[in-house]
Formats: sequence, C-alpha cells, structure tokens
Amino acid sequence: MKKPLIKFISAVLLTALSALPGISSALQATDDTSIFNGYYARVGNNGSPSRTLHHNVYMKLYADEGQQWVALLHIPLPYASTVDETVIPKIFEKIRKQLNTSAFVRDTFGYLDEKATVQFERFGYMQDKIIFECGSLSPCSIKPADGYLELIKPGMLNEHIIKYDHIVAR
Repeated sequence: MKKPLIKFISAVLLTALSALPGISSALQATDDTSIFNGYYARVGNNGSPSRTLHHNVYMKLYADEGQQWVALLHIPLPYASTVDETVIPKIFEKIRKQLNTSAFVRDTFGYLDEKATVQFERFGYMQDKIIFECGSLSPCSIKPADGYLELIKPGMLNEHIIKYDHIVAR
C-alpha cells in the first residue's frame, strides 16, 4: 500500500517540477489594462455561495512597477453583509502599500470592524489566462471576459469556475 502511494506522490511532484519551467517561459504581458481598473466581487456575495463558504470574496489585480499581483479579500459572514462596499477599494489600496511579497494577512486594514483575510500572490500569463498559485498542487487561472472574470480552481474531479463581476469606481 505504501509503495504505490510513494510512487504516485513522486510522479505528481516530478510532473509539477517539470511543468513549472514551461509555465514561466509562457508568461507574457497583457495589452488589456482595463482589467486592472477597479476590483471584482464574487457573484453570490451575500447569497447562498457566501453562506456556504462563510465569507464574501473580492479580487483586485495590480500591474505596477513591472510586477503583477492578485489580491483575494475574504470578509467573514455575517459581518460581510454590513460592510459598506465603498471601503473595498480603499482596503485594496492599503493592501498594495503594505505588501511587497506573497502573503496571507489577517487584519482590519483600518477600515473594517472585524478581521478579514487577504491572499496576495504574484501572477503571470499562459495563453489567454492569468495564472497564480492558490494553495493547491495545480495553479488557479483567471480568464478575463467582457465585464467579469472567471476564476478557475482545480478540484479533485472537476474544475470549479467562479464568476466575479467587475466593479469600476465611478
């Protein structure tokens, strides 16, 4: 029992290590800068998807000083349903000023009454998708569309596709 498991784990690690150079060489810059304006709110915030996961999720893409970052902000329910969404862009500004490396941070960010968690990661491009590490063996990808993004998370059996609406400050 142990021997097949060790072989399987070794094969997965070898595959992942051999794929990483291919991913990094495929990274390229985007000409579409509109995806960096504003932020994104997960479809289903304050609805049943949020109640299932116990938080609302917001996303921001940054492209500054030659570095590209993605921030995923998780605000816990039921508090999240009372947050004034005009503070979300301010939180993302503060996050970018505070962080210069990949990190998970739990804080009020000076705007919230309860602590929220942010995942801050570098991203790159592969073909028509944005890719970044999302805490699993396979990277997550983001596919930009007209007015929204699709976050594609690898799963055990299927990919999970989560839609995020584009919120642009007016």
